[in-house]
Amino acid sequence: MRNLVTISAIIEIIATTLWVGGMASLALIAAPAVFQASTSRENAGKIFGLILKRFHLVMYACGGAILIAGLLRWAGRFNHHLYASEVTRYVIAVIMLGLSLYSGVVISGKLEKLREGMPAGIDRTAKDDPRRVEFNNLHRFSTTVMAFNLLLGLAMAVICSLWDPIFECRRIDHETDEKFSSVN
Repeated sequence: MRNLVTISAIIEIIATTLWVGGMASLALIAAPAVFQASTSRENAGKIFGLILKRFHLVMYACGGAILIAGLLRWAGRFNHHLYASEVTRYVIAVIMLGLSLYSGVVISGKLEKLREGMPAGIDRTAKDDPRRVEFNNLHRFSTTVMAFNLLLGLAMAVICSLWDPIFECRRIDHETDEKFSSVN
């Protein structure tokens, strides 16, 4: 049973790291580099949109892995009890997964339809054209959702590192081992 809890912690740490680290890498490194190196904003948007489309699959997998890890942790405990810090993390994971699904399915779908509706391209469409205005508003909203998701992920990582009972148990076991070895 204890091994199940340990395995769940490892799964959760890897999934959280991949999810949050991936979002941070995209926002802080990939997006600025793509927009700087691309020949046009429209081309950069298409490239980064493709990257995001692929990364959404990673986000869905990581969210699912974190929730499965929570089920494993719950099942691996004798009393089937989760601590408040664990429940908080899993609630954050559900919110993040919901936001990722909304961003990847709803917002991205609307952006793609709007892009297709501007055959001359976004940059060549008048700034006051309703399609371009809606596209820009959706793009800003998408960026806000991604930033909020990143902040939630950072909060989840902090909660995991500061208040995860499995790490507390390991520390207590280590202290007990040291006391036992000093007695012998």
